[in-house]
Amino acid sequence: MQLSRLIVLTVMPLVLLGGQAKVLKVGQEWEFTAREGDPHPTLVIDRIETLPKIGEIVHVSVRGVRIKNRRSPDGFTTDIAHMPFARLALERSLTRLVHDSVSLPAYEEGYEEWKTAQGGVYTITVREVLEVIEQSLR
Repeated sequence: MQLSRLIVLTVMPLVLLGGQAKVLKVGQEWEFTAREGDPHPTLVIDRIETLPKIGEIVHVSVRGVRIKNRRSPDGFTTDIAHMPFARLALERSLTRLVHDSVSLPAYEEGYEEWKTAQGGVYTITVREVLEVIEQSLR
């Protein structure tokens, strides 16, 4: 009886993460569950940190999307330099590791603005955040 409880407790975290734990590292490039119309969306993990009141935060840069933006000269935004996610929200979005180590994009300015403003983090998927951003740019 005790062994079966141990097995359930050991397997449960993997089930909660979609059946496989994801090892996240700075510099990784991942594909994520995309919106229809995003040509080749990927994200790069720029920074990982833990803050006492928020928990683990994964800062990413997104590229290869196609967000309608009437303020952009060509009508679209294709890259977002900085987006802070709660780790679990980001893990729900990731589908495939593309590269284990790439050069980091220029995310520092957005990160510093976020830090100075004591900003929050996204707790929804990357796809959902992109939809909200596009709605706000209409």
